[in-house]
Order: sequence, then C-alpha cells, then structure tokens
Amino acid sequence: MSASCEGYEHRVVLSSVGFSRGVHYWELTIDRYHSDTDPAFGIARADVSRDQMLGKDDKGWSMYIDRQRSWFMHGGGHAHRTEGGVQQGSTVGVLLDLDTTHTLRFFVNDQPQGGVAFRDLYGVFYPAISLNRGVTVTLHTALDVPRHLLALHEEYVSDMVQS
Repeated sequence: MSASCEGYEHRVVLSSVGFSRGVHYWELTIDRYHSDTDPAFGIARADVSRDQMLGKDDKGWSMYIDRQRSWFMHGGGHAHRTEGGVQQGSTVGVLLDLDTTHTLRFFVNDQPQGGVAFRDLYGVFYPAISLNRGVTVTLHTALDVPRHLLALHEEYVSDMVQS
C-alpha cells in the first residue's frame, strides 16, 4: 500500500489494524522525496490528530526525519537528534515490542536511527505516518524482524534484565 501527500500541511495516515501485544516490524520505502520535507514514522492511538505532524499531540509517537538528521517526538516535545537522514529510495524500519520491553525503535536502511525511541508503551497502538510536500511512501507489513536487528533488540532485552 502506498500513501502520498501534495500539500504543505502534514496529514496523518493511520493503519486500520492496532496492536496491544506481540513484537511487530514493518518497513516503509520512500518512493518520492523532496529535500525540504520531513516525514514522520511511528505509532498512534486511534484518536490521534490527523491534521498535524505525527507526535505533535500526546496520541502519537514518531521519528521525524529530513535529509540530514532525525528527532523523536511525542506530545509536541522532540529530543534525541541523530545524524543521518533519508532520500528517495531509503527504507525506514519500525520495531514495536509490546511483549518484553514495551519499546519503539527506528531503523534507516537497516541501521539503528538513534537508540530506543520510546519506552513504557502500553495499550493499543496503530502504525502511523505523517506526510507533506510531495512525499510518497510504500508500506511493507507482516515482516519478520531482520536477523541483525533482532540480535540488537535481544541484546537490549538482555541488558534490561541484568540492570
């Protein structure tokens, strides 16, 4: 499934399937991208605001990214600036663990984009994105977590248990 947005204002696209347990991984391929846009990828509650960037309200958790860097955003606050951006052809991976760690992580082209983005996630969450200014993405769902990313995540779980 693909989504695009031509307008300057962000628009949120929300999945029709929510998750309350399990480990879930999906990827989004950036099919069209202009260097002055900042798409956001993540999760949201069903009642997230649909007319602003994902993460601006307290119902969305996201990584917004441009061609050079990214930030994590929730409740309008953004933090953890990380170098490395996206371009046309990039793939953004999203790993949501609602079983063991209750965390959300992001990957760009199979590389971690920052550390764990969000912790203590409980409830029902829907995969979500927000787009603006000519961005088109394609969603790839029901994927197995790539082995090297799963190993990284299992290492994090192990460190949590030992702490």
